[in-house]
Amino acid sequence: MRSSTFFRSATLFAIIAVAFAANICAYTSRDCIGSCGCCTNTAEGSCCYWPSNSSYGWSVRFSNMPSTPYWLGLTYGDFCWTQTSGAGSSSGSVCSSVYPAPNRINWVSANWDADYRTRRSVDVRGDDCVVPDTIGFTNEDGKEHLVKVPEGKFEDIANLIETLNFEALLKFERAK
Repeated sequence: MRSSTFFRSATLFAIIAVAFAANICAYTSRDCIGSCGCCTNTAEGSCCYWPSNSSYGWSVRFSNMPSTPYWLGLTYGDFCWTQTSGAGSSSGSVCSSVYPAPNRINWVSANWDADYRTRRSVDVRGDDCVVPDTIGFTNEDGKEHLVKVPEGKFEDIANLIETLNFEALLKFERAK
């Protein structure tokens, strides 16, 4: 009887662990402020990529993370291949910024691992990466907005933010 209860509990715990899906947001400035592009509900190990020619990636916020001290958010200078930074927090959210040096460039991708103690090797190439599905920005009257990005339109919407075309941006479906 005890082993049956144990296996049911272990199965339930495994299902809950798999259900964790993080939000990875890349910002246009350090300290996770400014406009952001976010990959929402990102499964463990999945790569979130934003084009390297964009101004995103000066800081990256990992949120909706497991509330354990063991998860690790990883940032990269390429397609989730060469790790350049890592951050973790038991609060389930953390901001990691590019080191403020004149020769540093912004990160171009990120993913996460639910248990850094296992040091899983993540080998994700660009073909397997997803681009942000939401973009956040503050318009001219100081209001913050988060809009959904139609598939394949991240760069187009990012350009609307850079050109301050808030009228066009506000026509997109709002994200919750």
